[in-house]
Amino acid sequence: MKQTTNVYDQLSEKVKAFVDRQHKDSYRLIDACRNPHTGLYGDAYYSFARNPEARCSVSATGVGLISLVVADYEGWDDQAAEKVKLTLNAVLGHVEGCKPARDAATGFFAHFIDMETGANLGSEISTIDTSLLVAGALFAGKHFKDKMPEIDEMAHELLEQIDWRVVIADKHRGIINMIVKDGQGIAPLPAYNEYVLVAHLAKIAQPEDPDIQELWDNTFAEHKINEFPMKYYRDIPVITDTNTKDPSDLKFLSSFVHQFPYFLVPDYAKSEIYNQYYENACTADRLKWKELTDVPSYVWGYGAGANDGLYNTYHADKIEDSPGNVASAYIVAGFLPVYPAGIHDLYALYRLHIPYDTYSNPRDRDDEVKYRAAYKYGLHRYSWWHLEGRDRWYPEKVTVIDWSSMLYGMTAFKRGMSFFTDRLR
Repeated sequence: MKQTTNVYDQLSEKVKAFVDRQHKDSYRLIDACRNPHTGLYGDAYYSFARNPEARCSVSATGVGLISLVVADYEGWDDQAAEKVKLTLNAVLGHVEGCKPARDAATGFFAHFIDMETGANLGSEISTIDTSLLVAGALFAGKHFKDKMPEIDEMAHELLEQIDWRVVIADKHRGIINMIVKDGQGIAPLPAYNEYVLVAHLAKIAQPEDPDIQELWDNTFAEHKINEFPMKYYRDIPVITDTNTKDPSDLKFLSSFVHQFPYFLVPDYAKSEIYNQYYENACTADRLKWKELTDVPSYVWGYGAGANDGLYNTYHADKIEDSPGNVASAYIVAGFLPVYPAGIHDLYALYRLHIPYDTYSNPRDRDDEVKYRAAYKYGLHRYSWWHLEGRDRWYPEKVTVIDWSSMLYGMTAFKRGMSFFTDRLR
């Protein structure tokens, strides 16, 4: 019998049914973005266009691999292991006609590639997107190790094909190169951010390299977490980055930045120190939304995502920088391990405003069709001021990497964080 958490077990049957449906839909959206010929995943799910799209995101492909682990565990997809195997074969260049674009010297992948051929679609060679791909591969490898050991072998082959030394911009200050160009690291970014994952993978891939170990030990190790720069919301310390020399100029980060290390870096998932700061980030996000007028307490979540059809741009929303105050329900899901009451916020949003599976509008069939298409797989981005009325916003797409917080959070809420920590490397 599969393990469930006490919090999940104590839910009413109605809320539990909502959780189960939204959890499964978090996988179904990702699966709808999968190319059946190569196993690669599109960057986003499109509400009003054909899926999957032609543009593969290597980070979305990493999310896809983790989604297949969830689907296998939950019994949603009996072909999950075979799908993982196809994806890894494509990533490694073993599928005929598909050679994913990589930096020849270091092995890092282009961010966006053609879904069928793997050709670079004019994008950068990205260290974080490659890391998200590798993290998904290793996660799947550990899960399927007994059932299909070749998956774990391919995952490690992928890990070891990459020269992680190029990510180091400054090992003393934890500065990591975001981009690789012609074998050289460029675009340095100071800690703290989602690039914790890059440093973690470098550490486990090349443990004998002293510079990589110093990069981790000097900045990212658990005992260093308290030394990250802090931006205070009221009296709550929230970890931020070091993009400025003046502490008064520090900015809050989008909540997804806190969530990716939590779910994908075992040292952080298990750390009491990081868990406290993770809870702080959640609290600050919630409290900031409460300062807005006419917004119910269940409306919150500063996440990144597409605003197509409303503001015509992708934006990483954060405290004090959120054009139009678009909320991301998947951010709420990502914080469920430290704020389980958030499940009732999601349920209230569903019941009162976005009943995506039951909504009807006999007086305006066009609205009904668009509304149900926009939220086909459940709650994601929404504007409180455009939920109803003649100026209703119908979100046109959901980016898979941002949607991953819904998959991870709902899985951890139902199965516990051990689902992740048992499978992380």
